[in-house]
Amino acid sequence: MIGGLIVTGLSNPLGPALTDLGQLLNPFAGTANELKVVALGPDTDITDGYIVPDKTFDDVTPLPGPDSTDGYLYASPAEWKQWKNRVGAVSAGRHLLKLSLQGGSSKAVTIHGMDVTADCHDPVPGVHLVYPGAGGLPSRHFRIILDEPGGPTVTPYGKTGEERPDPEPAQFPFYVSESELEYFVLDVQVRSRSCTWRATLHWNVDGRQGTTEIGDDSTAFRVTAPTAATSRHHLNGTRL
Repeated sequence: MIGGLIVTGLSNPLGPALTDLGQLLNPFAGTANELKVVALGPDTDITDGYIVPDKTFDDVTPLPGPDSTDGYLYASPAEWKQWKNRVGAVSAGRHLLKLSLQGGSSKAVTIHGMDVTADCHDPVPGVHLVYPGAGGLPSRHFRIILDEPGGPTVTPYGKTGEERPDPEPAQFPFYVSESELEYFVLDVQVRSRSCTWRATLHWNVDGRQGTTEIGDDSTAFRVTAPTAATSRHHLNGTRL
């Protein structure tokens, strides 16, 4: 269903825990850390930039960090977040969210699935700021399309990266422990709409079931297709 909340996750009496990006997750309050998740991103330097609603390019400057001769900007994630909050910027086109998953003890934690929920609407109009770039790491990659007619789709497409290339699709279940880690990259895309989204990992250890919810602190992530952009600029100010 498009235009309404799409829920594909399963409820759990233990309850989910929300990520604070870059912080450690404790799915079970008051007990051992059965599954530790650190989320980094969504990266801005390898996405399609930002849509800033109801503004011109002059309205959104100054941009974070010093600009170099090729027009690229280098700034910390905190600086980008402050700028995004100030101008109301929305990620354009896609998110790349990196997850590090580790067990809290020598006992194996079985990660047996992942669901994604999305709430999709018309694309956000506004100035499109483009930040081209590229990057990669050896990780389990999942391509997620949020605004498919039947709801979000999750497609594993292998472990990629220069160190350990692997063309085989990444398939659940995965097993992690204190000494064995997994790295996921969620390549989250929208084709024509504006969506907020979350992901939920489903896992068990010692016969106990748990879920870990991945969100942008206390809110959902937000991304919009750039199809309603009113103008398009490189971050150095050049109109494209």
